[in-house]
Amino acid sequence: MKRLFFALWPNQDTRRQCNQLSLKMLGCGKPVAANNLHVTLLFLGLVDAAGQQAVSKAACRIAIEPFCLAFDRVDFWKKPAIVCLRAEQVDRVLSTWVETLTVAALENGIAVDQRPYKPHVTLLRKAKQLPVAEFEPIIWRAEGFCLVESCSTPSGVEYRVLERWGLSA
Repeated sequence: MKRLFFALWPNQDTRRQCNQLSLKMLGCGKPVAANNLHVTLLFLGLVDAAGQQAVSKAACRIAIEPFCLAFDRVDFWKKPAIVCLRAEQVDRVLSTWVETLTVAALENGIAVDQRPYKPHVTLLRKAKQLPVAEFEPIIWRAEGFCLVESCSTPSGVEYRVLERWGLSA
C-alpha cells in the first residue's frame, strides 16, 4: 500500500518563489522542503497496486486545458498548524478537474475527503500564527499534473512523483 495523491507540481521558477516566501517567514514555523512544494488536487490515502493502476488509467483520460492560478494571499490554518498560500480567485476549470478526479477515485473504490476543495501551497508546518509577509502574487502555470507518493524517511516526509500527465494544449 502506498500513500498517494494527485498534485500540481511547480516549475523551477514557481518553486523558487514559494521557497523564498517561506524563508521570509523563518521563526514562524518549519518551512516545507522546497522539493516538496505542490498543490494537492486530490488526496487518495493508502492505495494498493490495483487501485493505483486504476486511478492512473483514469487520469490518462482527463483532458483539461492549461491554466494559471494566482496565489495572492497567505493564510494560517490553526487545526493542521500550517501557513499556506491561497488563491483568492479559482478558475472553474480547476474545480471541475478535481471533481473528475474524485469521481474516478470513488468509481475505483477509493474513499476520498468530501470537504470543499481549497487549492493551497503549504509553506510552513508546526505554525503558531499568521506571519506578516509582503509578496507579489505567485503565478502557478498548470501545464500538467502528477501522481505522487508520500514517503516517510528518517529525515522527514518526502514526496516522490510516480507519474506525470500533460494538459491538453
